[in-house]
Amino acid sequence: MMFRIYVGKRRNCRGLVELSLRFRCGRVDQRASTNLWIPPVVPDKAAGGCRGKGVAVSACNGVPGCDVIPADASAERARLMRMMVYVEEAYFALRGKGIDRGWLADTIDRFNEAERPRLSAGRTVVTDLIDDFMEATWSPDCSESRTVSYALMRRSVARFEEFRRLRVARYSLTVERLDDVSLRALENFMLREDVWVRRYPRLVSGAGLEGLTRARSRNTVNDRMKLLKAVMNWAVKTGRITGNPFDTYVSGRNVYGTPVYLTLEERRRIETCDLSAHPKLALQRDLFVFQCCVGCRVFDLMSLSKSNIVDGELIYVARKTRGESPQTIRVPLNRTASEVLRRYAGLAGDSLFPAVSSKVCYNAAIKEILKLAGIDRKVLVINPLTREAECRRLYETGSSHMARRTFIGNIYKKFKDQRLVSELSGHAAGSNAFARYREIDSDMRREMVESIE
Repeated sequence: MMFRIYVGKRRNCRGLVELSLRFRCGRVDQRASTNLWIPPVVPDKAAGGCRGKGVAVSACNGVPGCDVIPADASAERARLMRMMVYVEEAYFALRGKGIDRGWLADTIDRFNEAERPRLSAGRTVVTDLIDDFMEATWSPDCSESRTVSYALMRRSVARFEEFRRLRVARYSLTVERLDDVSLRALENFMLREDVWVRRYPRLVSGAGLEGLTRARSRNTVNDRMKLLKAVMNWAVKTGRITGNPFDTYVSGRNVYGTPVYLTLEERRRIETCDLSAHPKLALQRDLFVFQCCVGCRVFDLMSLSKSNIVDGELIYVARKTRGESPQTIRVPLNRTASEVLRRYAGLAGDSLFPAVSSKVCYNAAIKEILKLAGIDRKVLVINPLTREAECRRLYETGSSHMARRTFIGNIYKKFKDQRLVSELSGHAAGSNAFARYREIDSDMRREMVESIE
């Protein structure tokens, strides 16, 4: 009988790597994930490890090669030992009977279920529950935006807990404490988190608390509370808690103004804008124009490669939804998009465009490009912090997502069919979010009414 431990090369949202276990005995040879996560290790070549390809350490008679587990992961080492004993006992109980494919994975699941902490065993700390959720639901297909969103939500919860400790030194935010009142208190803290952080620097000192904080809109806070609700729903379904504290909580409603996007004439003015005096903006202008022609999100834009272009079409799977409802999106390239690609056809490597330093720099460049191109008509927008309508110049509202709105808004204005446009944008059929990209303007209203004369 032999066990073999493997250390994965992929990291989760907390920078940890997962252990997997291989069990061999006679004709039985199976491998399965353990849901045990440890800090990354640098393999020792003498132990047969190879960086980037995982680590394998043999273990006989139920004693694992513990050198692969860092010294500060003693709890994981002890749990792995218990897991191996559990697997051995389950195997001996089945001797003489057939062992099906997937037996090891099922056995490990039963072990984890047996060791899962129950509500009756003590208090369930909310941040620990969020950590469990992020580890259990993480996969290589998870989008970067999803991972970042849950990490930021967790940080706000941890800061709220630290904020309460200013008055109650040993305060701990547990599921048992969560009710409608405490959820409202958490919501109000998030709305003024930037104020409290400036007033009490202690809130950003410590593991899991660091990072910059700026004023947040009501929409952002609503979205973070929805993420926490998703964690609680998962905890109820998996038996970690018995009741959902969100059952009596009514979340706020997100408010969006009329979508603002470029007209085709304005987009062409950007294409022909002379940026010879601003050579650093030329690449960002090409990226923005290309994005206006294909409608992808900025995360997808930055990861496009030459292999995504097939027979004059852009073919990709949106990173935002690939872990939940992956859908292959096909967008035929028009003349403008093809012309942009020809400028970078000789680029070395597989990337479609040269690298851009960051999304923040890209958004700042878009505002400057729009201003240089004279895109300064006045538009009415909703201030996300005050929720009041404000009149601003169009270049002031420029961002990478304006390119996606420009793509969707102009196509919808011509075809007036959400189902057809969703085929190009990647929205689900009947998506409520689609309304944030298209505008029913006076011309469309007039055409609809005239169609029944």
